[in-house]
Amino acid sequence: MSKDLVSRTQIPASVQEVFALRTSERWVALKAEKLKDGSALVSRTERPDGGVDFSVSRELPAGVPGFLERFLPKEGKAVQNESWGAPDANGVCTGTWSVDIPGAPAKLGGTSTLEPSGEGSVQVIRGTAKVNIPLVGGKAEQYIVEMTQKLMAKEAELMVASLSA
Repeated sequence: MSKDLVSRTQIPASVQEVFALRTSERWVALKAEKLKDGSALVSRTERPDGGVDFSVSRELPAGVPGFLERFLPKEGKAVQNESWGAPDANGVCTGTWSVDIPGAPAKLGGTSTLEPSGEGSVQVIRGTAKVNIPLVGGKAEQYIVEMTQKLMAKEAELMVASLSA
C-alpha cells in the first residue's frame, strides 16, 4: 500500500520569482529561521540547462508516535532532495523531490509544478508515502502524509509571505 498527498498554493509572484527563491540558499535559511526546522543546505548545483539540484538536511517533526520511533534515525534528521528544471517556453517549471530518512523503511517523494496563474503562479506538489512495515505500514503512511502536508502548508505560507513583501 501507499498514501498519496497533494498541496496546491496560489503565490502572488511569477514562476521565475518563485523558482529563484525555491531553489536558493536564501530559501533554506528562511526555513531554518522562520520554521525552526533545522534546515541546512547539504549541496546545490546549477545545471547548464538552467535547472537546479539541491539537498537540504532537516529535523524530523517532534511527537512521532511510539510505534514509529524505533524505525527512525537516532539523530532525528532527514534529507530532502529536489531537482528542478528551469521554466519552459510556456513559463511552466517542473521538478521532482524525495526524502531520505536513513535507516527507515519508508519512501516519500513525488513531483512539483510551478505554472503561471492570473497575476502570479500556482505551485502543485504531489507525492506518495510508502512504508514497508507489516501491520502498521498503513498507519505510518497516514502519519507521514499528515505531517508532510502540515509542513507543506507552513512552507507555502512562508513562500507567499516572502514573495509578497
